Amino acid sequence: MTLVLTELSLLGIAMAADSAVTTPSLTPNRQRIFPRVLIGVTKLFPIHKLQAGVCAWGLGQISAIDTDVWLKNFIVSNEDRYSALQDFVLLLQNELRKHVPDIDLNQYPYGTVGFHVTGFVEWKGRKLPDFYHVHNGRSQVLESRGQASQIDPRRVNANHDMPPEECEKLFSQGMAYITRNGDYQMYAALSSLVEQFFDMLGKRGFQIPYPPSLKARAEYLRFWIKTMSEIYRLSNIVPGIGGPVTSLIISERGIEGYETL
Repeated sequence: MTLVLTELSLLGIAMAADSAVTTPSLTPNRQRIFPRVLIGVTKLFPIHKLQAGVCAWGLGQISAIDTDVWLKNFIVSNEDRYSALQDFVLLLQNELRKHVPDIDLNQYPYGTVGFHVTGFVEWKGRKLPDFYHVHNGRSQVLESRGQASQIDPRRVNANHDMPPEECEKLFSQGMAYITRNGDYQMYAALSSLVEQFFDMLGKRGFQIPYPPSLKARAEYLRFWIKTMSEIYRLSNIVPGIGGPVTSLIISERGIEGYETL
């Protein structure tokens, strides 16, 4: 399990990811499998050449290589093959198709893997965020636009979830866009309730997060991952979300912050 969050807003791009990986282990008599949680795995990386970012969720290994190691190596070893965000995501899609077997949709989400890839691109004389979600399985975003027939959900696809023209539409309405993956269902339900409460506080002059800055947005995403980590830690469920949280912030000027706390 994991929790990765990517937010696009008028302020810029904020990304955050936990560092826990749940792996199956056998008991000494090898008769029972139990989950084991490893902490300290980096799932979010900057793509310095593109002033962009990428984070991973889903499968813990790709071709018997830990996904974090595989991804870091992919970024570095392919640097001379990409010069734009679209180049990077197509390379990533094609490489994953070589190593990730097609999934059985009847067993979905077993075998799923995904990557958030985002940065700024030029659009009609201005810079706007551009977001791809490279993953196998259904694409709810493309389905909502009537474009699901463009992909084979059994394979890994470089889904263009939020191109700059869509960002422009959202931003003109004062709205932001967030993508959450991993073990996100409880987070989605709880954040909806809590943000209603925060909205109520805002009407009384109590603003969360504050100040209205890109750094504060990243801290807010970290707050949510830490909160979900603590909820799991205090529960009877294996704490599959946990460990230090990595965040990355990108403005139209480029990468402005990358840290793990």
